[in-house]
Amino acid sequence: MAQRTARQWFINIVLVIITLSFLGISMAPLLGSIISAISSPQQTNTAKVDPAQRRIEELKEQLRGYEAVLKREPKNQTALIEVVNLRTQLGDIKGTLEPLQTLANAYPDQPQFRMALARTHLELGDRNTSKAELKKILSTNPGFLMALDRLIQLELEDKRPEAAIGVIKEVLDSAETANKIQPNSVDVATVQWILGEVYREQKRYPEAIAAYEAGIKADDKNFRPYLGKAQVLRAQENIAEATALFSKAIELAPPEFKDRVKSIAQPAPTVTVEPVPEGSPTGKPN
Repeated sequence: MAQRTARQWFINIVLVIITLSFLGISMAPLLGSIISAISSPQQTNTAKVDPAQRRIEELKEQLRGYEAVLKREPKNQTALIEVVNLRTQLGDIKGTLEPLQTLANAYPDQPQFRMALARTHLELGDRNTSKAELKKILSTNPGFLMALDRLIQLELEDKRPEAAIGVIKEVLDSAETANKIQPNSVDVATVQWILGEVYREQKRYPEAIAAYEAGIKADDKNFRPYLGKAQVLRAQENIAEATALFSKAIELAPPEFKDRVKSIAQPAPTVTVEPVPEGSPTGKPN
């Protein structure tokens, strides 16, 4: 019906134009405008959607879906992880704390969740809480070297070497019990090497050597304590013994570490300072 009405309307206009043309009236401009109006589609004012904004809305929609899942299942690991990921993509770092805390508490056997929580607190400027979370990991999983290494770094950055040493000794004190419960869960030789490294950085060489020797005693196949002791002996200019220990470390090092150990074992280049000739601009005058 609508098509018929439109067709009839168009026929009526054409008849009017023909009639007027007999009267000598020029209808070209009118005809052009009418035909243009009929043939041209109407323009819409739909604004283009910003792709970045569209992506944000998609992320928010996904987030609402996973949050709905958590209302039914508060400890759903997949939903919690996705909420963390989506809030991170949306720039809501503070908003990741709650789901990360839930993950860390609900799954203590997966220390990576508490590691992520500690890292997030650090990113938000809360160093003390970050350290506290790392200590929680070590209290239940003393052999988790990633947490130990990060905690030591934080203590040393805060100029607290004794605190760092204390953390390492606590891990060593708990190692025997932990290894009885779960054999080889704490790599004592590597932890002793870490202790030696802290002492070496503080130039407390006798204590460093004692830590390295304890590491060698714990595992004489671990290359790290040999390497650390060799570095201390070289610093003390005991070159012969240092060279032998470097060779041992290179021999024991796995292929992925061998090149690095060889690089450390290389003696520092000797810098020769040529005497400045007298009479030169920087020399003493005659």
